[in-house]
Amino acid sequence: MASPVQSTVLGSLVCFSLYALSVCCRPGSVTARRDRTRGAPMTRTRTLRLLALSAAVSLGLVVSPAHAAESPEQADPFSIVVLPDTQYSSESYPAAFDAQGRWIKDNKDSRNITYALHAGDVVDDSDQDGQWTTASNAMGWLDGNVPYIIGVGNHDMDAMPNGDDPENVRDATAFNKNFPVSKFESLPSFGGSYPEGQNDNSYHTFSAGGTDWLVLSLKYVPTDKELDWGNQVIADHPNHQVMVLTHSYQKGEQKTEDGKRIWSELVSKHANVSFVFSGHHVAAGMIEEKGDNGNTVYQIQADYQDKNKLDPNSFFRVMDFDPAAETVSVETYSPYLDANKDDAANEFVIKDFDFLPAN
Repeated sequence: MASPVQSTVLGSLVCFSLYALSVCCRPGSVTARRDRTRGAPMTRTRTLRLLALSAAVSLGLVVSPAHAAESPEQADPFSIVVLPDTQYSSESYPAAFDAQGRWIKDNKDSRNITYALHAGDVVDDSDQDGQWTTASNAMGWLDGNVPYIIGVGNHDMDAMPNGDDPENVRDATAFNKNFPVSKFESLPSFGGSYPEGQNDNSYHTFSAGGTDWLVLSLKYVPTDKELDWGNQVIADHPNHQVMVLTHSYQKGEQKTEDGKRIWSELVSKHANVSFVFSGHHVAAGMIEEKGDNGNTVYQIQADYQDKNKLDPNSFFRVMDFDPAAETVSVETYSPYLDANKDDAANEFVIKDFDFLPAN
């Protein structure tokens, strides 16, 4: 039987553990601003979280790390790469696109690159086989090295808009010929696609940083049925932290009409959605917004395409996730030029990011 002193200490530890756990589980204030530091100081929330977990483990209130999945606090940093529109690289500047693919492969281990996301407009003219060959060769550096997913853009489709008939952009025959669903089905991370047998819309899952992630790709201006499918995919993965990838959503810090629809009919509805990535418009910006469930969604857009100059087309985004520091650092880099864009819209750190622990 415990002595009165032991009982008092035990009771205090229990109270502290329960209090601290409740504090650390509250949604934290999240700010995004330019900050070139890669290692942010430990926050009050993180300090409480670590103390709470230590006390709780010692009391048997939670499972010890030896018997549980790796938590975000214990996990290693990782990176993802987001490629914006490569249409003019495929058309006229293949060296820029090739350098991007090669860099991702070569830096897979040093940057712990777990996934690559392409925001669409892989090519400029979907009926030009040479452009698809350039794109396939550039993305081919990733095959067997870094898994990737593509959000189909309007230039990747068989026809451009014509008058008031939006159905003229619905077919993606050339895209499916060059990036068929069969190319991705063998990936352990491949979850499914819609329509069945086509790669127009798809989702992949992976684990990194002590978190289970879901990437949902929706093609340019998704139909109601495609949004319904996307909603069901997210609903079927309530314990995954979600990234939505779609070609046209915002221009800088302003949502487009397409983006407003995708936000209201899909993104805002789910508590586990944390990111939306898009391109389409020549701009760069982020919208930080609360969803219907109080979760913060970071909507990040970038597109550097330039028909007349090689250099702008060579930039992409490298996002470094550091679960221990609770940060996501965004870098805009050109492997072809070995240069960065370091203005506030292109280099910034999201602090106090809430990594969802894997189940």
